[in-house]
Amino acid sequence: MVKKEALEERRARKAKKPVFRRQDAHKKAKLSSAWRKPRGLQSKVRLKKKGYVRSPESGWRSPVAVRGLSREGLLPVLVSTEKMLLALDPKTEGAVVAASVGDRKRKKLLSLAEEKGIRVLNKPLALMKKAVEEREALRKEVAKARAARTEKKALEKKLREEEKKKAAAEQKKDEELSEEEKKKREKEEKDKVLTKRS
Repeated sequence: MVKKEALEERRARKAKKPVFRRQDAHKKAKLSSAWRKPRGLQSKVRLKKKGYVRSPESGWRSPVAVRGLSREGLLPVLVSTEKMLLALDPKTEGAVVAASVGDRKRKKLLSLAEEKGIRVLNKPLALMKKAVEEREALRKEVAKARAARTEKKALEKKLREEEKKKAAAEQKKDEELSEEEKKKREKEEKDKVLTKRS
């Protein structure tokens, strides 16, 4: 019960909590909006003047009982194997599937988490499953396209080789014919020489 009240209190505090921005971050582009403590002697933010950006203070912090817990009040635990997932307590801990986990293993982990009633905190289960299935379908499509491309290339290569063979055969025939023609021409020349003498 205390945990529930603490979660509600945290929700209320976070709803009121402003975004702590660095002094003059909205005026100068080179200044990032990440909070930096103002140290100027005349700094109105340091002096906590009315109408200037708020400063981080201990009052904005979450209650100790729920600090570091998820919105549901579960302790996030990084999971990358089935063994790690099965070691979780569904009442107090929530799974965060590691980014280094591949799609095939992620799919197994998600189905196991659903089966055991373990809450996955990264993203909604349905969304994660849908994303994994979409990636899988895309991968299959790409593989199919690649197979078709390689098949087409193999066919083209085969046709090219056949054309080369045909061209080589024709060239060989031409060479054979040319040898015969050479012999004929030589014979004709000899005949001419012989006929001239007589």
